[in-house]
Amino acid sequence: MELTENNFKNSVKEIELTNIEKEIINEFLKVELEKSLYKKYRDQEIVVIEEALKKLQSIDTYLYSLTDWNSMNKIKKCEDINNIYFLDSTQIKKIKNEIENEIVYHWKESDFNAIKTKMLKQDEFRKIINDRLKETLPMKSILYLSLPLIINHKNAMISFEIGNFQWAYHSTNHFTVLMRKVNNKWVQNNFYDDGVYD
Repeated sequence: MELTENNFKNSVKEIELTNIEKEIINEFLKVELEKSLYKKYRDQEIVVIEEALKKLQSIDTYLYSLTDWNSMNKIKKCEDINNIYFLDSTQIKKIKNEIENEIVYHWKESDFNAIKTKMLKQDEFRKIINDRLKETLPMKSILYLSLPLIINHKNAMISFEIGNFQWAYHSTNHFTVLMRKVNNKWVQNNFYDDGVYD
């Protein structure tokens, strides 16, 4: 059988979010977007870039942050360091091997119950910016999100970027966050910096 575009699409099993992944991402957004940093953007429409960031970004940011921490000889109590950087090299290698061939997930509006949002494909977003069509649009908040990288039953990581555009796209904040299950609820625990400064 000739492999046409439609046949290819039908042959690829669509990825579905698990209930745990939905719970983690919505708990994160519910708390994060209420922070005072985003106060001036609360009246803007929220648009999620449809193609999820890869989980690999979360572990790469974790590794960058760990290397930066070590190179700067930052001082903290040993138990604090072990809480923040809790993965050893064997665990990291195993995680990277498991997600090496990750298929890009496409977010759906139904994935989000913590926010009201619209989806926008990455190519469409680039076209808006390149064609300068944004000048005719109201200010919007743009979210990039990774699927939760579930480490174990109580630890997961999410990579996140938020920005806004009207005449140009400006990133407001970006990081990887460790979500930890505490008293049966996923809460923000630690933040990892990717070393990119806008």
